Amino acid sequence: MLETIPAGIYPPLPTFFTDDEELDLATLRRHVQALNGSGIAGYVVMGSNGESVHLSGDERAQIIETVRAVADPQMPLIAGCGEQSTRASIASCRQAATCGADVALILPGFYFKSRMNNVALLAHYRAIADSSPLPIVIYNMPTNAAGLDLEAATICALAEHPNIIGLKDSSGNMAKLAQVVAATAAHARFRAFAGSAGYLLPALAVGAAGAVAALANIFPREVCRVQELFNAGQLAEARILQARLAPANTAITATYNVPGLKAALELLAGYGGRPRLPLLPLTEQEREKLAAILAGVEG
Repeated sequence: MLETIPAGIYPPLPTFFTDDEELDLATLRRHVQALNGSGIAGYVVMGSNGESVHLSGDERAQIIETVRAVADPQMPLIAGCGEQSTRASIASCRQAATCGADVALILPGFYFKSRMNNVALLAHYRAIADSSPLPIVIYNMPTNAAGLDLEAATICALAEHPNIIGLKDSSGNMAKLAQVVAATAAHARFRAFAGSAGYLLPALAVGAAGAVAALANIFPREVCRVQELFNAGQLAEARILQARLAPANTAITATYNVPGLKAALELLAGYGGRPRLPLLPLTEQEREKLAAILAGVEG
């Protein structure tokens, strides 16, 4: 079992579909092969960018197996396993382990948000960690969890569990991230990762080990380079590159989201496809705006 998550950049892979909304595993294999050797530290499947909520259990198994078969075998494969119930989350962790994943990424149950106080959240995550054959990474993403934002104290308490080895924080709250990093420093296995390339450099500055960054799907070398420059103490160069990546990151996350990421791949790599309904592909006008933003990174 993986004891800790290597530092670095992890692209959350899209799930590709054919025009009739069936899984397009051939394109998924193509995308992973394009990322191999780009400098990334590992792969994430079935996160928000992987449209996990649009997938059946059988499809999730196929995705994990497909990525594991073509990904660099030395790199961790992190699979989204968070469900609305604790029981279903544990079942997803077990399935992911059987299919070849190394780590389970767990978004909190949020459907009954008003009852998800710290006591309930601690019980939820601890029960999953107790039963999961995979180590757990906490996934804090308020925008995709009905606004549920895990408190630093909750995260730090969960870090005490031996089978909880990390945090992906997509809240963008650097004060919270700094607090978590400082409070969990005694746990060498536990590492915190930024949830976006948009604040990668600030996150590294407060002690993050890297990022799970959608932008790394289309600009993996550039996103990895920000961390390389930071590690080398070349902060001026890192700031310049961070600023150059920021508009593209905003475009494929906050502005256009999953359809934007797929459109960006189509524009730059020649593949991407449609999201599953109810998500709609970008309009031609949106694609033109996106293309202009992406050109700013390439230029």
